[in-house]
Amino acid sequence: MKILAVPVARHRNPARLPYITYLPKLTRPFPGISATSSQRMMQYVSNVWTQWGQPDTKSLLNWKNRVYSLGERIMDSIEYEEWALKGIDQVLGPSIQRLLLSRSHKTVPDAHTHVSVLYPSSLISRPSVLESLQRMSTYRAPLHNRQFLYNMIAIPVTAPLFLVPAVPNVVTYYFMWRAWSHWRAYQALQSLQSLIRHDLVKFEPDEQLDALFRHSRPPPSDITTDCAWLLDQSCMNRIVDDYTLPAQAYVDLRRASKQAIHDIIRSGAT
Repeated sequence: MKILAVPVARHRNPARLPYITYLPKLTRPFPGISATSSQRMMQYVSNVWTQWGQPDTKSLLNWKNRVYSLGERIMDSIEYEEWALKGIDQVLGPSIQRLLLSRSHKTVPDAHTHVSVLYPSSLISRPSVLESLQRMSTYRAPLHNRQFLYNMIAIPVTAPLFLVPAVPNVVTYYFMWRAWSHWRAYQALQSLQSLIRHDLVKFEPDEQLDALFRHSRPPPSDITTDCAWLLDQSCMNRIVDDYTLPAQAYVDLRRASKQAIHDIIRSGAT
């Protein structure tokens, strides 16, 4: 299991580099691990959602395209850290118990005894990556847990809208999706905390990531600040292709790049 730490924007203080994490597709999955029914369901829902956004999709008053456009705007407003955490698919990765068992039977560490975090050493250091993971766990874990509970409460409150004929209950579906999203992010944070606590995370500089960033030419910004984008469209595509990330990763990188620069500006980082 490998996690990518991808910087998306920079400030003159390199320790404040925001980044986004992903779990690349496993080339050799652990024995006995396969997609669960919930994963297959989410893939089906994702495909249906994509179809709603197609120009040739037909519906009464074009409601599918309207809902899709509104949904995309809402998703653009969701914090990029949440998207990054949801990108860590825990079912495809090794369990903490399996890692501990493998480590106890092997004197030489290998890919089955730890989780690798790859990062570009020319932009961020190992302590910065570890600090960012710990800070994110401390701040976001209670946030996602609280938001999960709020959305779960909203589901039965809005469920009577299903009784309205000929009108899809988009509101309840939205709360269901947000509850699932916060729960998945919370579970990912819990796993990261446990991995760090059991010393099962290995931070590895990645030359491939460094090479991608060296050839990146971010678009010029009209914002007068010391902040700058680190990723251009070509670099995002290369990261997705070279690390076999899902197609959604490109959208997440684009969102993260825009959000990160404005987050630094708002916080007045120095």
